[in-house]
Amino acid sequence: MYTTILTKVEDKIATITINRPEQSNAFAQETYIEVRDALLAFGKDQDVGAIVITGTGKNFSAGGNIANMKKYIDDKTYMSERGPMLTGMMSVACRRCPKPVIAMVNGAAAGAGAGLALACDFRIVSPRSKLIMAFINLGLPGDTAGMYHVGKLVGTAKAMEMMMLGEPIGGEQAYGWGLATRLAADDTLEEETYQFAKKIAHRATYGFAKQKMMMNKYFYPELDAFIVDETAGMCECSRTEDHAEAVHAFLEKRAPVFKGK
Repeated sequence: MYTTILTKVEDKIATITINRPEQSNAFAQETYIEVRDALLAFGKDQDVGAIVITGTGKNFSAGGNIANMKKYIDDKTYMSERGPMLTGMMSVACRRCPKPVIAMVNGAAAGAGAGLALACDFRIVSPRSKLIMAFINLGLPGDTAGMYHVGKLVGTAKAMEMMMLGEPIGGEQAYGWGLATRLAADDTLEEETYQFAKKIAHRATYGFAKQKMMMNKYFYPELDAFIVDETAGMCECSRTEDHAEAVHAFLEKRAPVFKGK
């Protein structure tokens, strides 16, 4: 059914695993669609009480595919609205899923990967986990509603720090800031995540659905408008010299030289 993710259901816990380990689970456009569709399906499944999202191997997700960015720069086709809009729709599916959604952040969650983790209701991390809002390092403002969710979780000051610096936030720091729900040891991350998920999955799922509906209605009312604006910002910045320089520098393993153009 799916080509870039794995899914399973055990003991009322559904798991969505981003399964592109050869690219550190970087997203293809199909991945955004598949994660969204799996969330929609599990949200309606009466045998599911909670959902865990994670990545195969060492990392949660490296985010966007840099090689694809080079291609649209070289071809001068640039970024279409489809890509960043799909990232936003994936985040919306996570936010509006009636079941509790838990990110098990194994290793790095960068760019859209961090955005997906932040759109979840809970994040379980370990010391080797990293949340990296890496967009600015590529001359881009950000997608996946990452800025929006960081602002909701820890306020605008920390959101600006994460977005503008683009530096890794380790698991212990994320927990200290309030970005993570639980801090597990590296070797018990999976065990503690599923213990947490089991505690939730066997409780009143209908009540959870109503809680999430109220949260979304009153605390996240601007999400759709935000995604429209961030999509426009991503497309505009994809045409800049700074973005092209950042992509080429990344692939050439050197520091970029930005010109503000």
